[in-house]
Amino acid sequence: MIDDARPDAGAATYRGFLFSDIRGFTAFAERNGNAAAAERVARFLDLARAAISQHEGAEIKTEGDAIHAVFPSASMAVMCGLEIVEAAGRLAAAQPDGPLDLGVGVHAGEAVETDEGYIGTAVNIAARLCAAALPGEVLVTATVKGITQASIPVGFIARGRRKLKGIRDPIEVFAVTRDQTAYVSRTAPGRVVGGAILTALFVVVAIAVAVGSQGVPAPVPQPTATQPGPVAQRISIGVLNIGTYQSVNFQPAVTFDIQDTGWSASSDKAENLGLVRTTTPRGNVDFLRVREVIESPCGAGDGTSTDVGAADLLTQLQHLDHLTVSDPLTVRVGGFVGREAEVTVHDEALAACGGLASAGVTIFVVGSDDEVWSAASGERFRLTVVDVSGSAVSIVTSADWSVTPSVQELEQMFQLGDRIVGSVRF
Repeated sequence: MIDDARPDAGAATYRGFLFSDIRGFTAFAERNGNAAAAERVARFLDLARAAISQHEGAEIKTEGDAIHAVFPSASMAVMCGLEIVEAAGRLAAAQPDGPLDLGVGVHAGEAVETDEGYIGTAVNIAARLCAAALPGEVLVTATVKGITQASIPVGFIARGRRKLKGIRDPIEVFAVTRDQTAYVSRTAPGRVVGGAILTALFVVVAIAVAVGSQGVPAPVPQPTATQPGPVAQRISIGVLNIGTYQSVNFQPAVTFDIQDTGWSASSDKAENLGLVRTTTPRGNVDFLRVREVIESPCGAGDGTSTDVGAADLLTQLQHLDHLTVSDPLTVRVGGFVGREAEVTVHDEALAACGGLASAGVTIFVVGSDDEVWSAASGERFRLTVVDVSGSAVSIVTSADWSVTPSVQELEQMFQLGDRIVGSVRF
């Protein structure tokens, strides 16, 4: 971890640093023109400056759609970051014609004040966290968490260790929330462009119980088509005990079995049903209604996107230079024939993105809300695509790549995902 307590030569001072900017701003300007873009920046700067003043901060500079501020303490910077994204949410509710998708990064440490602003590693880390933040998200470092967690009424959601551009060592990152028991899935984390503020967080209230050996249990026989299945429970966001569940909102409706402890539901929307595993091996099973494949790894607005359906989704992925897709296998899911392959993201997928890169390599646009499913550089995930009576359903099984999993952990995650996918009934 970066040690920011080392004193710099000269008049170094310890401060809290905040960066915030608008997500998808370039694409918005291209679609709507310069006048609309300037009006959007003005709205953002008004609410950001109000929050900075409220929390005793000082504006250092603005650059395009971004603002940089300094605070006497890390706590003030964190609370300002929350106020900025919450103010954007209130503005979106009052003026639904165009919500502001804002990201915030906060770090604290020593830096040298110059006529041009503050210079130091702490400033650079705050800027990189802002670039990695999802819409409506305030990202902070473990340093900030340690300083502030006992002094301000917030919670911290572990987001793993991140390799930030230009920073030598990986940084342990947390998302800040008002809810101290909240947990966020990686699945479809936010809109690429024009998205609503990400505020939905769900509660994990149970500690998973270890059962049997540390390996993955042997598969349990599934009911045949002639056998009546168990009564399905309606999914609620949070911990999923062993049993049978049915989606409430996802379409087409899907029923599946949870056969292992450690799973929770992170979302159940019409086009995104997310399951997250919170114990080792950590990962996700996401049921998605994919609308587009994002051809550029840097995100929408930096490349082109094309309409996609179940029949050609894997084919489109195979044509992307930054992905390797294994030969698809024919599978049967819930009584429907589908195709399945493993997708590997190249280690250098973001090399050409420069400062345009988001928190990960963008892969899919999901549903009508333009949510995005992203992967990490070097990540390998399993993709199953099924046409359910004309409705394309994509099922993604992935490990948690905030800390690169071992080969054994990845295979265990795939096996655990297979147990869920193998139990699916549409």
